Amino acid sequence: MESGTAESPQVQQVTTYFVVKCAAIENLHRCIETGIWACRDRQYPPHPKDLLSSAHEKGRVILVFSVNNQHGWHGYCESNFNCRDLKNVSENATKKEIDTVYVDCDCDNLGDTSGPSNNGNEDDASPWHRFPVTWKVHLQDMSKLACLSSEKTKHLQLPDGSPVNKARNWQQISEDTGGQLCSLINEYREGLLQKKREMDLAKEMQCEVSFFKDEEHAVDSKSQSSSEFGGWDVVIEKVQRELGKVHLACPFGSQRYNCNLPGSDNDIFLVYQAKTTDILGLDPPKQTIKNSDRAVVDYTILEIQRYCELLVAGDPRCIETLFLSKDEGLALASEQWEQLQAIRNTLLTQKCLEKYMKEAQGTTGVKQLQKWRSNNGLTEQLPHKLSKLGYIVLRLLQNARDMCVSGSLQVYRKTDSTERQELLAARNGEFSYTELMDVCRRYQEEIEPLKPSLPASLKEARADVQKWLLDCRLEDLQLKSS
Repeated sequence: MESGTAESPQVQQVTTYFVVKCAAIENLHRCIETGIWACRDRQYPPHPKDLLSSAHEKGRVILVFSVNNQHGWHGYCESNFNCRDLKNVSENATKKEIDTVYVDCDCDNLGDTSGPSNNGNEDDASPWHRFPVTWKVHLQDMSKLACLSSEKTKHLQLPDGSPVNKARNWQQISEDTGGQLCSLINEYREGLLQKKREMDLAKEMQCEVSFFKDEEHAVDSKSQSSSEFGGWDVVIEKVQRELGKVHLACPFGSQRYNCNLPGSDNDIFLVYQAKTTDILGLDPPKQTIKNSDRAVVDYTILEIQRYCELLVAGDPRCIETLFLSKDEGLALASEQWEQLQAIRNTLLTQKCLEKYMKEAQGTTGVKQLQKWRSNNGLTEQLPHKLSKLGYIVLRLLQNARDMCVSGSLQVYRKTDSTERQELLAARNGEFSYTELMDVCRRYQEEIEPLKPSLPASLKEARADVQKWLLDCRLEDLQLKSS
């Protein structure tokens, strides 16, 4: 056989495993999002980049992550380290150079910064070496703090016989131990997935068939109707027939604020009154009825007791309904409910304002926008999803500002109003990140000094709401006995 056609003996590749210690959970999230990790030289060799380079010559390299002070293992990825393509930044690099290399990875905090006892002789003055990784398994989509407890791995050992849980940053573990560790992470994730599937199934089984199953098409065809609330009469009639008197029917979501666009969801909010005899009986009706997330029409139906509880708890979504009118956002309002409107301003307390501001400024509001910006350098153009989030944040801040300035709420934005134009501009992506944050800051600066002007107590409002609720119950009893 000619040498040109002879098969060379195959060299069996090995898999090398390293333990990677992560200073904070945020750094792990960043690595998962960007597919980037980094290491830097120690005071004394061997340096991590040399360990990686040597290991890659033998075969695959797997990095198993553990976050400091979390007492567990968070997942593993495959290193795509290539010494020739390695990027690094020195301590003397310009800001532009640092941004170019580290825009997607918070390398000032990467690796283990817990001290010599855990990361050996790392040199704090050495440059960071950035390299790509491919994640195989992680638990962060289950829960941000999910990890395989170190209790489950205390039987695994390092080459010197000590527990794997005591491994240092960039310490190599045996192929057998690494394989077992990764298998345990896989099993733990599968267990979490199974629990999630069971919970979802249980939740789905608890969800009855959509209350408006036969009426959904009529409501969903709203856009084909000449009426703003086309098809709503069908669902209102069903609630009154099967549950009780309807006191309130209005939209929630963008339609409530006159900011809906073609194709916007049709979201229904209803408040009904169950028969008093049913409330006092052994099988009282449900206080809240919601549909499955997969249903065509999204709806929430509240019995008046639950509605009143939410009002006195300062719930903005329920309080907003009292500031709608038949000309602006109401599909139906009973005479009794209109009596409740008379006390609406007393519900605009510091508690309600706090809930508006918490939603606007919290992790699902401004903080989420700021996190996106920190992950995307100087990018100004917001993606569609975050433009919609910006619209929601501005809407919340507008309402909070109205509470403080006028002691009232303008929930339904008039078509030619500045507030509506501003909201639609945000929703349509016309604001850059900086422009959006400037508008948010302007509202926050208006709100802050006026916070103390709002009532701190709901005592008066609570008594009025309770009287209204009892009057409704008593009237129903009297009608039944007459």
